[in-house]
Amino acid sequence: MRSVLQAKIKLSNLSLHIELFFVVAIWAGTFVSTKLVLAEITPALSALYRYLIASIILIIIDFRNQERINREDYPLFLFLSATGVTLYYLLQHYGMQYTNATNAAILISLSPVFIGIFSWLLFNEKFKCINWLGLTLAFGGCCLLITDGNMSRNLLDNRSWGNLFILMTAISWALYSVYGKKLLKTYSSITIIKYTTLLGTIMLIPFSLGEITLSSRFALSWLGFVNLLYLGGLASVYGYLAWYKGLERLPAITVGSYLYFRPLLTGILAAAILHENISSTVILGGMLILAGAYLTTK
Repeated sequence: MRSVLQAKIKLSNLSLHIELFFVVAIWAGTFVSTKLVLAEITPALSALYRYLIASIILIIIDFRNQERINREDYPLFLFLSATGVTLYYLLQHYGMQYTNATNAAILISLSPVFIGIFSWLLFNEKFKCINWLGLTLAFGGCCLLITDGNMSRNLLDNRSWGNLFILMTAISWALYSVYGKKLLKTYSSITIIKYTTLLGTIMLIPFSLGEITLSSRFALSWLGFVNLLYLGGLASVYGYLAWYKGLERLPAITVGSYLYFRPLLTGILAAAILHENISSTVILGGMLILAGAYLTTK
């Protein structure tokens, strides 16, 4: 009986690991989908559409949830909505208007590095020598990507601005992650996801108003709409719910390690679908960032 139970647990954990890899593959595809959507509509408007879809889905699937936010947690929910949804996707979509999908996926991989920095600065978590080495490697790779290997390059060109916006996206996500840990002690994961999504969507509206007037770029093709459904439904709802399920059943470091597959998968998809050229500088910068992110969180 005991051996049967152990076999069921192993099978369940195996299916969870497969699901986590599937989620990371979905998230890798979001960079390609976002580029395709941005070819049809403007950045803030695409972010708003994406999260309107996510909000509607979450309201439908979670309408029976009676859990409510305590008044004293309002400021923290607003902060998480701003950093994890509004700023995160505005910066990401504006950045990806100027840089490529592969660069974006690699630079966002710096999030664990910034999580380590903020944990050290804000919560006095210890930083060892190996963590500082990781930090140095990660930022060396970051400089390579932003300058494309040419340190004398004009950093005011569109490509560099796009990379810098994506770098700010990684900082925004790190703040969301560090402060979001507090809420997991009080609320269920779906409650946190639902309310931060709804509030973040509302805060996207003012940034989108000016772009709504650009009627020539308002319409979406069927392919653009399918990509928005992919971004808003599969990536922003299913992906987050499956990720939190993994965090509830497996160690955070095990779950987080799957994110290291994302830049590789994005690079393959971007080369196949968008015909992006992956230069040796991108490969070297990506390797330094991933190695640095691993050592920083070790």
